[in-house]
Amino acid sequence: MRQFQTRQQQHQQPMQEPVRPSAHVPARAVTAQDVENETLDRAAALWTTRRIRSFFLLLDQPLRAAQR
Repeated sequence: MRQFQTRQQQHQQPMQEPVRPSAHVPARAVTAQDVENETLDRAAALWTTRRIRSFFLLLDQPLRAAQR
């Protein structure tokens, strides 16, 4: 009897798959703060890249001067 009741309960409650949000859909609306943060991130990345390039150019300078 107990087995029959549990089977009835299982059939009454439909199995629901967990809903996962799509990877390409943002979880919330984009705010002005998000846009500003993205802009600052890009500016920081560009600045860092330029600093690294300048550093490597400075490392190369003594080699070029020694070859002359």
